Amino acid sequence: MPSEPTLLLHHPGPRPAFYRVAEHLWGAGCNVDSDGDSRTADDEQWTELTLILRDSSQQRLDIDPLSLAPLVLLIRASQAGLGERAAHFIQSVAGGTLQAHIKDR
Repeated sequence: MPSEPTLLLHHPGPRPAFYRVAEHLWGAGCNVDSDGDSRTADDEQWTELTLILRDSSQQRLDIDPLSLAPLVLLIRASQAGLGERAAHFIQSVAGGTLQAHIKDR
């Protein structure tokens, strides 16, 4: 994945179902490839999520736990605006604090 800006979401509560994240980014009925650790489609406790818009391999979102206790999610995307939109949406549902993540080079 290209070196795009990343965000950290500290201490989020229950997250939106993974498909709601995809619909927020690309609209209802979007054609995505997804992977993650959701146990069911409506699971709100996921900590890993990858979404790739099938119509455009250029649009990809990856969310991984940087820490589980306390929970800190690392949010990366193929495009800065995509990651920011996803992070703000998840925060609007789950709460928590967003922070820019500066990677060591």
